[in-house]
Amino acid sequence: MSESRKLPPDEDDQSGSMDRTAIGRALARRKYWIIGSTLGAFLLGLAFVTFVKARYTGEAKVLVENQEGYFTRPDKVSATDQNIAPDAEAVQSQVQLVQSRDLARRAIKELNLVGNREFDPQAGGGGALGRVLILLGLARDPTQASPEDRVLDTFFEKLTVFSVVKTRVLQIEFSSNDPDLAARGANTIADLYIDVQSKAKRDSAKQVAASLSSLISDLKTRLAAAESKAQGFRLQSGLLVGANNLTITAQQLSDINTQLTVAHTQQADAQAKAKLIRDMVRQGRVGEVPDIANSDLIKRVSEQRVTLRAQLALESRTLLPGHPRIKELTAQVADLEGALRSAADKAARTLENEARIAGSRVENLVATLDSQKKVAGTANADDVTLRQFDSTARLLKEQLESNTAKFQEAVARENAISTPADARVISRAVAPPLPSFPKKAPILAVATLAGLVFSSGAVIAGEMLSGRAAAPSVPLPRDVPASGAAPVLARSRREPPPEEPGTAEPVADAPEPLPLRNAVMPSMAPGQASRQQAQDSEDMVSTIAAAGATGHAVVSMAVSLQTSAAAASSAVDLARALSRQHRVILVNLDPRALEIEVLVPEADRQGLADLLAGHISFAEVIHRDRLTRLHVLACGNGSVSGLSGLDLVLDALCETYDHVVLAVPALAESNLASHLAPYADFAIIAIASAMPDPVMQAASADLSKAGAGLVLIVDASPAGSGRRDPSRDVA
Repeated sequence: MSESRKLPPDEDDQSGSMDRTAIGRALARRKYWIIGSTLGAFLLGLAFVTFVKARYTGEAKVLVENQEGYFTRPDKVSATDQNIAPDAEAVQSQVQLVQSRDLARRAIKELNLVGNREFDPQAGGGGALGRVLILLGLARDPTQASPEDRVLDTFFEKLTVFSVVKTRVLQIEFSSNDPDLAARGANTIADLYIDVQSKAKRDSAKQVAASLSSLISDLKTRLAAAESKAQGFRLQSGLLVGANNLTITAQQLSDINTQLTVAHTQQADAQAKAKLIRDMVRQGRVGEVPDIANSDLIKRVSEQRVTLRAQLALESRTLLPGHPRIKELTAQVADLEGALRSAADKAARTLENEARIAGSRVENLVATLDSQKKVAGTANADDVTLRQFDSTARLLKEQLESNTAKFQEAVARENAISTPADARVISRAVAPPLPSFPKKAPILAVATLAGLVFSSGAVIAGEMLSGRAAAPSVPLPRDVPASGAAPVLARSRREPPPEEPGTAEPVADAPEPLPLRNAVMPSMAPGQASRQQAQDSEDMVSTIAAAGATGHAVVSMAVSLQTSAAAASSAVDLARALSRQHRVILVNLDPRALEIEVLVPEADRQGLADLLAGHISFAEVIHRDRLTRLHVLACGNGSVSGLSGLDLVLDALCETYDHVVLAVPALAESNLASHLAPYADFAIIAIASAMPDPVMQAASADLSKAGAGLVLIVDASPAGSGRRDPSRDVA
């Protein structure tokens, strides 16, 4: 609930409201004063733009980027490094560099601003006011500062440097009364900024060269000492370096190992050949042995054996085996074969001797290798130390070479005539044809508008302070005369209105006035309410809506005399009509009011009865009408009669909504309407069919006596004025 809804009920004025008609009349009365003030503001603005000295602004733009390229540093910059751009912080740093005092002093000298009356306060003598301020100690004596320092303050006032949004472009603006000076100032500052960057690179290269020079000298000394120490230890330990950058011991060990491998190979080869010859001799295949077959002796013996065998075969054709010639030839063939076997045995023995010789050589080489291994193992510790010395010397040598290259590059940059800066001018300033200040058209428009606004505001403020523009508090409902309106104090909704002692019960034709608690409404008797049967639904809605104008919740109760359908229809129509402009909730207390129950989804039919029973929360029982902005609280599972806590629920709803509409059972079916009457600002009796006046007057009097506020009787029949198509209420 907003704070505006918590004002006291009897406060009939609304602070802060205005009568727009009265304000319009006041503005019309003072129109000449307003026109004069506006014209005066226009003339003042015209005088200002006419007599003030014009100021021109020159603009130069500088692009901040990496200017290093392949030709400036071919051994350092790659295509990727060249494309690295400065970030936002780097660009802002360059803005501060342009605004530095050192650069400003150089610009002042370049532009000859010392002695310029626009920039130098001493150029015109300072003036009498300036001398007085200096004597009083309120201003600094410019004669105590250098000429450039005197101009610095004015120079910085005329200079503006900023970075263009989402770019790396610096915009340099310089203002002056002279357009040529404004353009020259912007261009000079841009050129000095480029020169400062280039000089900064040369100074950096000079510092680097100086630091590298001392470092190179130290590295040379340390490298010579390291190499001398390594060479001395090599001579002392005998770890002299031979071919392939190996020590003598390592080379000897490698040679012995190679010879041992060769000896093993020769021994195995000789043994294999000897074994092969022995096997072929046993098989009688002496001539197939390669070493024997290639011997000249064996070749001649083989030829003789072939010849003898041919003669033996020839003679055997005519002679018998016992013939002497046959025997002689046979003996000669046997001698030749024996010679072949002897030659094969001799070759086998020769190979076996070679294998034994190779074995002896292998044994000697193995012994030599073992002794050499012991020597190499003893030299390993010295070799580790020597490698450390060599590693130290090699590292120092690499550092010396790297720093020497850097030193040479730094010296080349230091001596360079021009070093590329990391910025370039992309737009030079030209003499501006139009002044940047004053802008005549905008200043005149603002001055004229300001005069109109302030003069009109002064008139409105005077009317508001005098009270002549105060608006009436609350509009009265239709069909009620203004003379009958009177504020009525609120009373508790917990008890029915107290009866005056000694008074008789009000009758239908002369009832007591009924107070309307939550709004400024006229008193109306029940008899009068019963005669409002011709009042249509729009009058009823306007009457109830006017009651809520003070910012307090209005409770309306719809009831019928016999059936619940008429009350439900009237409650739905009223709630939907009010929901167009207000926050409204429709509460159903009658389980037979099906017209209200169908507004809630069938799956969510839990409602007020379940809430009072403590089975569910407010958020689960309040639903939105599918056609309007209306909120609906169904009856729920069971009857609410006899359940406690209904007053607390109504108080909570009144704190949240502007209007609470209650649909209660018919008076003939339940006395719930009488119990809820003290909470109702309006009691609406819905008539579905023709009823006698005494019956309606009695029902009105009963509700008024029970504590209801204003009782309204509407015709809820299908042909009556109070019943309408619900679709008309949809916004």
